[in-house]
Amino acid sequence: MKKKVVFITISSIVLILSMSLYIYAKEVEITGGNLNVRTGPGTEYEVITQVNPPEIYTILEESEEWVKIQLANNVGWIHQDYFAIIEDQSASDSDELTEEESLSEPKTTEMKDAETNATEITVQTNGISGKRIVIDPGHGGRDVGAIGASEGFESYYTLDTALVMKQVLEDYGAEVYLTRNQDRYNPLTSRVTFANLYQADVFLSVHYNSTPEYPSAQGMDTFYFSERDQQLASYIHEGLIASTDARDRGVTQRDLQVLRTNHRPSLLLELGFLSNETEENRIQSRVYLEAMSRGVVNGLQQYFK
Repeated sequence: MKKKVVFITISSIVLILSMSLYIYAKEVEITGGNLNVRTGPGTEYEVITQVNPPEIYTILEESEEWVKIQLANNVGWIHQDYFAIIEDQSASDSDELTEEESLSEPKTTEMKDAETNATEITVQTNGISGKRIVIDPGHGGRDVGAIGASEGFESYYTLDTALVMKQVLEDYGAEVYLTRNQDRYNPLTSRVTFANLYQADVFLSVHYNSTPEYPSAQGMDTFYFSERDQQLASYIHEGLIASTDARDRGVTQRDLQVLRTNHRPSLLLELGFLSNETEENRIQSRVYLEAMSRGVVNGLQQYFK
């Protein structure tokens, strides 16, 4: 009888551990903005930080309507109403894509490497058609960025620019995703996660410069981090300068977080100086933003030849 009890107990423990490994081989994608992270599973616990979409975190523990997540240097609890669970593919033997992946039909690196020469030729002839471009409007929400000569916020200008750029790129057949489509704060890590999640063919972080102490400063800069992206940077920069006739401030390698931690081809674009009254007025013109966007299109077409 004792042996039977011991056997049942051991079997139960093994089963519980197996279920735990399956349950917690999951991640959550944040869906609610400025979501409070607490020290425990309830609103009575202290708030230690906030998280925002589309950030992704690993689940460590579950308690009714709450889950504990792994933060960068801490752990905390969030409520189920403000996140979506993403199953870890390693927890399942199925090769099926998640619902989000199925809708956007992303291709893994392995799938791309396995494509035939005929497919590669199709890509070359189609230019940017079907390419997945992630545009990151810099700053947002409480982070307004640079302030223009007219006291306009960089965060507003970058969003306006990204929206126009998205429309122009889509007119050429690209699939375009924005890291934000409203005045909302997104941490740098979530912007990079977004690009990696969507398997972006190119990630473009859009910014504007400001040097109030030198109001005559003007022009465009293009920054890259990885050597692999130097050619992309040159093509995009040349396209921008040619389409806008802006002052050419060059292409520079720089250690910026959204580039350094990005697994996708990525650039950061400084598209003008808000501290220069003439340039600030120019970027408020849709005609100018469309010309700028066509410059990006031309650069991408060269890159994807």
